[in-house]
Amino acid sequence: MNHPCFWKFLFLSVLSFSLCHSQETDQETPITFRLANGDTALVHTLDSAEVLYLSLNDFLKPLKLPGILNDSTGKIECLIASQLVRFTNQNPFVVITERLSNTATVYQMPAQVIRKHGEFFVPVFTFVTLFERIADKPLLFDAHRMMLELRSSTSPYDIAGIEIEKKLNGSLITILANKKLGDIETWLKPDGWLFVTITGITADTAALNKIKPSEVVKKVLAFQSPASVQLTFRVTPDVVQAEAANDPASNNLFISLRIRTKAERKEIEKKRQEAARQNREHKRDRWNLDVIVIDAGHGGKDPGTVGVVGTYEKDITLSVALKLGQLLEKNLKDVRVVYTRTTDRFVELYRRTQIANEAAGKLFVSLHCNALPHKPSSMNGFEIYLLRPNRSEEAVSIASRENAVIQLEEGYEKRYQKLTEEEFILVTMAQSSYMKYSEQFAECAIGSMAKNLRIKNSGVKQAGFYVLVGASMPNVLVELGYLSNRKEEQLLRSQDGQRKIAEALFKGIKDYKMKYEQALQEGGDIESP
Repeated sequence: MNHPCFWKFLFLSVLSFSLCHSQETDQETPITFRLANGDTALVHTLDSAEVLYLSLNDFLKPLKLPGILNDSTGKIECLIASQLVRFTNQNPFVVITERLSNTATVYQMPAQVIRKHGEFFVPVFTFVTLFERIADKPLLFDAHRMMLELRSSTSPYDIAGIEIEKKLNGSLITILANKKLGDIETWLKPDGWLFVTITGITADTAALNKIKPSEVVKKVLAFQSPASVQLTFRVTPDVVQAEAANDPASNNLFISLRIRTKAERKEIEKKRQEAARQNREHKRDRWNLDVIVIDAGHGGKDPGTVGVVGTYEKDITLSVALKLGQLLEKNLKDVRVVYTRTTDRFVELYRRTQIANEAAGKLFVSLHCNALPHKPSSMNGFEIYLLRPNRSEEAVSIASRENAVIQLEEGYEKRYQKLTEEEFILVTMAQSSYMKYSEQFAECAIGSMAKNLRIKNSGVKQAGFYVLVGASMPNVLVELGYLSNRKEEQLLRSQDGQRKIAEALFKGIKDYKMKYEQALQEGGDIESP
């Protein structure tokens, strides 16, 4: 009896018995599954880590629910109602996909799926809750009797419909429910959307989306997800409050919408009008035409163009600028006049609009004289230019001549190197917010000059003048006439001719000021780029 082989045989026998006993107790008492039609079936169970599992394969079979097994990935897919549900071996996550919308959600179980002997086992209590949500059918589990019972619901949906009723101070939305509703969240956004989310229920979203609008509720949208239903209502802006309450006598949910009273609407409109008035006053104060910047072109070492008899453009522009400024100071007391130069000195092109911006100018007028390379010439007339790229030969030629002055500035290569054609287009776009008023002034000025001067009117044009770049205000460049024309040069160099040109420009500015400030009174404004 004490032979070593005997004890070895006894040990192996006990070990074998223990393993066999363990495998046998691994399989627990089966669950009796009672279907809605009264039929019954057995569902194998498994007890692992004190969690009771049921065989998903056994559960699906009597219900005749299709299931697809993928051995290579360790997954099983089953179709429950309109949802495709995927379980994965040794994984607690369940993927639920709505077949119609192909929208997927993930549900996490407290324990992972177990695959044993070719069957998939899922936690009983978690699966019962999940099945009820997806199938919308009551599934009851009695752990003491080990009984699983599937009942047929009286209605396929938890929400039977929605009623909207007009009340004295708003509207009442009644959500007709077939069972007690779960957690409810309501959120009324200021933009007129009311969101109502109810967990653990289903709804016939197609029917709910067909509900006719009312005076207060303009639209109803219903969205179903595996875990909840979201009802979205488009309400009128007068709805200021939404409160949800359960009906104690039924399963229904009441949502009361309170709208503003006439007194509240009147007060809001009063505040809106006051805010609009203050806004207009602010804009009027900000953009009131109280600073006019006059730019006398060229100066100092830059004479500009030279006339037939040697008249310098820089002298004509300075004289006209000073005369125009005197007229403005004398006749428009509410206007401050700023000059880019008052003497014969050189001012860089970039510095001219810089001076205007620093002075908070509201109008920038740059004065110049025109000329042709060959003198004398018959070309004559005044014209006004707006800052815009233009490919006409004449405009390009004039702009090139006026822009050539940058070569007299120190370090001009670096300063203007970015003003390529493409960059120049971007620069002019940045000033586009002032273009409307630049055009208005150009029309006023050209009209006044045409009426009061005996000089040909060559109209309003556009070209890429560097001197206008960067002006944060309406701006134009005025070519007063041609110094290469003998008759026009004589007029431009005479005191009487300069006075008449200044008077014509002044009348144009005065006319523009009246129209401009009238537009501000009516709510028009200029926004900084």
